Order: sequence, then structure tokens, then C-alpha cells
Amino acid sequence: MGKKIVILLLLLFIVSSSCFLEASGFMPFELSARVAALGGAFAALADDASAVFYNPAGLAFSSGIMIRTNIYYPKTTLTAEYPTFPTPYQSSLGRLLSSHFVSTSIKNRIGLGLGVFAPNSMETYWPENWTGRAFSIQSKLNTLYIRPVAAIKISKFLSIGIGMDFISSDVTWKYERIFTFQEMGSGDSLTATSESNVSAKGIGYVAGILLKISENFRIGGRYQPKVKLDLSGQHFFIFSRLRDTPFGISQKVNSSLTMPQEYVLGIMYSPLRGLNLQLDFQRSGMSDIKQWEFDIDPQFYEEIENYYGTRPDYINQGVDLNLRDITRIMLGVEYRLRKFIAVRAGYTYQKSAVNSQMIHPVFPDLETNILSFGIGYDGPAFSIWDYDESIGGLTLDIFFQYGFPRNSTSALPDFPVTYQANRWNLGLGIGFTFGSL
Repeated sequence: MGKKIVILLLLLFIVSSSCFLEASGFMPFELSARVAALGGAFAALADDASAVFYNPAGLAFSSGIMIRTNIYYPKTTLTAEYPTFPTPYQSSLGRLLSSHFVSTSIKNRIGLGLGVFAPNSMETYWPENWTGRAFSIQSKLNTLYIRPVAAIKISKFLSIGIGMDFISSDVTWKYERIFTFQEMGSGDSLTATSESNVSAKGIGYVAGILLKISENFRIGGRYQPKVKLDLSGQHFFIFSRLRDTPFGISQKVNSSLTMPQEYVLGIMYSPLRGLNLQLDFQRSGMSDIKQWEFDIDPQFYEEIENYYGTRPDYINQGVDLNLRDITRIMLGVEYRLRKFIAVRAGYTYQKSAVNSQMIHPVFPDLETNILSFGIGYDGPAFSIWDYDESIGGLTLDIFFQYGFPRNSTSALPDFPVTYQANRWNLGLGIGFTFGSL
């Protein structure tokens, strides 16, 4: 048992040492290697530690101490074609990311879990000389969730789970702006790069329910209410000329952002031994994210304003994203080839959160179909001191996803850009299971 505790403590250290997470694209991929291979359909099965995110109620039916760490590399390439420019512009982003989950059961009735993950993030980064620089050069949203959860088995067939989210978020927006200062003795236009960097912390909640009608049929659901974050930070301009202008100094800026509410309903059916079919429907309240807006509080001394005789009209900056609620449909198939080997496949349809004619460079979300494939091992783990001694269970999962976004042409005034995208994701998950507390 001492060796097991040493290994567990080492794994917990690895989990706790990788806390800051980022992602590109708003929820394009999953947080678990196994679930990614299933196309995201997991709310009704929820039988490993990643249930902390997908459906906390599933932990009440689990047993033992489970640890799951997932490492994945998503790559998204966005292309914008402007009619009068011969070469398309690209925003291409890829990063090595991770998510972590730990859970345990108490007397096969109560489940406890902890997760560290980033479910809501996006980023676009366009060339600084591109045609749409007056709309956006860089837009970035990063979130970090730390979620403790608890689940209880109410009966042999029913469990519920609740959790609390400790959310940390930061937002960046950079674009090009043109000023004219007649009062400064020149009617020339001055070009400046406007950059806002804001952050906030907040608290959210999650609830889940799981109905285990039989060993072959389950129904599960998850609900997350929306969370409004009040962000604050610094803003500054970088002028192409007049380097010493006081309007370029760092200034306070405020913003707000709403993490959307989510409803998920999942069904799991096992028609044959070793074969699981899963179907999930998810509704996300993206319309809660009404605007991408920043309010600047200029920190000018009165004598400086009197000297220049002006206060530029840049107090409010932002764009209307015109977002709408979206539906995701997720289908997954898992088949156990051998006692310890399973193959998986999945399909995800994600509707665009933006009317196709109003797609903006800040958030060029496209309707997407995603195909997923994976293979996993779920069997005994042996001691490194004694190769014949099993110290628990080991899981290894690998997956690959490829997205097929639908091309869309924006009808924004003076910016009729056609957007195309290419998305893929490759990842690995590793997990351990030990005896119950």
C-alpha cells in the first residue's frame, strides 16, 4: 500500500503543477482523450474521472481512486479571402494543451472529484498588415476552471451531482484605429494600434443527473448556469508617429463577459456485450455573449487636456458579435475488441454561433462537422518493483479528430470576406485506478 501512496502523490503533483490552460477556437474539441474519440458523447456513460466535467452524477456509480490526465494538440487554420486582394490571409494557431481529473468513491455511494480544465477559450491572430486590421488583429479569450464536485447515489438506479467552478479568465483585443487631431496643428491622420488586456475571476456552478435504467441503458444530463465576469485591466495605444503623445499612456479599461449556460442530455444504449452507443444533445446560450466591448477610463491630468484642447472619442470600443444560441449533436460508438482493448469512433455537428452573413474577424465561428477516431487500453498496471504485482488499473487512450467547417461569406459593410477553416486535433490520455478509500 505504501508504494501505491507514493505513486498517487507523484501523480497528484503532476496534476497540480499544470494549472494554466489555453485553447484556440470556442469549444471545438473535448477535454478527455476517450471522450474526444467518442465525439463528445459521454453524459450518460460518465464512468471515469472526466465525469467531473461531463456529468458529475456519474461519480456516484464509480469505484476506487481514479486519475486522468489528457494531453492534446489542436490546430486551427482560418483563411480569409478578400475580393480585391490576390492572396488569402491566414490565422493559424496550434498549442500543446492539457486537462486533469481526479475522483474517488466512498462506500460505493458517494463520489468526490476535482478537475482543472479550460472549456471556453478562443483565439484569432491575423497579420498586422491585413485588410481587416481595423476590425481585429488579435482577439483572445482564455479561461481556467477549477471544479470540485460531489455526487450521491440516491437509489440503485439514480444519482445526482453538484459542483462549484472557480473561474479565471483573461481577454485581449488588438486592432488598428485612426485618429485626427485638428487641435494639434495638423489635419493628418494618425494610425495607432489599440490593445486592451483585461482579466477577472468568478464563481459558477454545475449540476448533473444520471438514471441507470439497466446495465444496458442510461440517461444522463448536465446543467451549467451562465456566469457573468466583470473584467478590468489596462489599455494603451501604440502610435505610428508622435511617440510621446499622452494619449498613448497606459489607461484603465473595463469589460464584461458571460460564460454561456449549457444544457446537455445524453443517452447510452448497449445492444451487445462490449458495444456502447451514445448520443448527446447540447444547447449553449451563446446569445448571452452580447458584445465584445471595452470601456476606457482615460487617466489624463487636467493641464494636459487643457494644453491639447481635446479628449479623443475612444471611450467605448467594441463590436456587436450577433451571437445566437447553438446546438451540438454528438454521436459515439465504443466497441471492445479484446478484454483490455477498445476502439472508438464519433461524430459531432456544431452549428455556428453567428449568422453566416455577419461573421466578424473577432469571432469567425463556422458551422462544423467533426469526425473522431481512437483506441484505448483499460487493464491492470503492474508495480515497477515487482512485475508480477498488480497495483491497480491503467488506461491509455489516443485519438484523432478532423473538422470540416462550412465556408461562409460575411455581409459586413465594406468587408465581404469569405472565411474557410481547417481543424484537427491529436491527443493522448493516461489514467490510473486504485482501491477505494
